[in-house]
Amino acid sequence: MKHLLLSTIAAVVLGICLGQQQSAAYEEIKKSDPPPEKLGVSVMTFNTKWLLGSQSQVKALKEKGIWGLEEKDTEPEIEQQHQAVATIVARHAPDILCLQEVINEIAAKRFQKTLQSKGMQYTLHFLESRDTYLEQDVVFFSKNNSKNITDIKISDPTDPVYPSKCVILTCLLNGEKTALLGLHLKAVPTEPRAVSRREKQADAVVNQLQRLSTAGYATFVLGDLNDWDPIVPDADSSENATPTSQVLRKIKDYVTGGNDEMLNSLQWVQPMEKRYTYNYKGSKTVLDHILLPTSWKNRVTGVIIDHNRPEGASDHWPVILKLSW
Repeated sequence: MKHLLLSTIAAVVLGICLGQQQSAAYEEIKKSDPPPEKLGVSVMTFNTKWLLGSQSQVKALKEKGIWGLEEKDTEPEIEQQHQAVATIVARHAPDILCLQEVINEIAAKRFQKTLQSKGMQYTLHFLESRDTYLEQDVVFFSKNNSKNITDIKISDPTDPVYPSKCVILTCLLNGEKTALLGLHLKAVPTEPRAVSRREKQADAVVNQLQRLSTAGYATFVLGDLNDWDPIVPDADSSENATPTSQVLRKIKDYVTGGNDEMLNSLQWVQPMEKRYTYNYKGSKTVLDHILLPTSWKNRVTGVIIDHNRPEGASDHWPVILKLSW
């Protein structure tokens, strides 16, 4: 009996020891396992300042009396700009790219080929803008190997007039219904007639945001808004960069009453001296923005304004937003 009792105790002790060893081994495996991969998406906006496709385009625009194309007369100058813009895009390889001032589908397809020549495979999402005089288009590209972005569609705004330079991209972003409004609003931030027109454009954007939000979309606004944010300061704190319009206020608070529905990614750009996307009459300030849903605040992992701009790329600097789930 005594021998049986001792055998039983020994078996129990051995089982405990073996269990502890297995548990320790399991814990060691757990420690060595890599952490689960986070789902990340990056978004970039860039005003390219007359990204052209051919010399014949330049000639046709000049015949309308459009100025500002004097340094884009020749094929080498046009090619230099495509290469310069593509160099910036390659540096960040955004999942979603929104360009402004692309001149028609000719220039958009040419730029797509320039990206391909640098080993970057992007799908072009193009709709002709309703700006028939300047012929400047807002263009979206999506990176082909971005598995987190599916069901991409593009559409015009429902308003028949405003904004004339706007494309809406809808998609599933990591399975969530998402809408991105690519914009280029009326230029000249402080001129009274421009301010009035830009506010009308903002009212139309608000209607779009309300419609998309009601349909269950998380909404973004990105592009050259040609205006300042009255809440988020940029590199120029002087009166030269003080909003004279309600454009940013209206768009961020597109559901009247309560808190803003959108926030400006500019707040994540540090230090303050780096907060500029354009030199407006000697004022280094921010006219290009990426606005995102306030509910996505904790998904922001970084925001960059890239000031390392190759010669001939643009007179703006691009904004890049990085998100992670």
